[in-house]
Amino acid sequence: MALSEAGIISDLSAANATAFNRIELNPVQVVHVTEIGVSMNAAPNSTLVPVEFNVKRTSLVGTGTAATVVAVYSDLATAPTTTGLVENSADGTLVEVLHRWFVPVVSGMIWVAAPNREFDCQAAEFLGLQNVSALGAAINAACYVVWEE
Repeated sequence: MALSEAGIISDLSAANATAFNRIELNPVQVVHVTEIGVSMNAAPNSTLVPVEFNVKRTSLVGTGTAATVVAVYSDLATAPTTTGLVENSADGTLVEVLHRWFVPVVSGMIWVAAPNREFDCQAAEFLGLQNVSALGAAINAACYVVWEE
């Protein structure tokens, strides 16, 4: 099986990050999201409640900082064409929530798609990973999204 272009966007939020997309994909063709990771850095033995994270499709692009896209397979001749944003200050219009997790602030979660069960996103759609409420004082979130084109 030949490898297709694949990319990853990662982000480390500021403390007390607001409830917007941490990462948002802007594909120019159909992409399949194969892995998502979230971890946070609260103090050990923290009594803070878990933070809800959603994966969602939107119909409009949000407002954020241009993301650095890293090719997963550096030996392929072509690079991924998908672009994205990190640390949004505004999100696009919600179409649907695909998945949600309550992520403990002293650990994290890694979601890996089962074969043929990946989230997809097409051109003119946007896929975001959002913390639904603010992270809290002195808490950062490290997030990443991996996709194939």
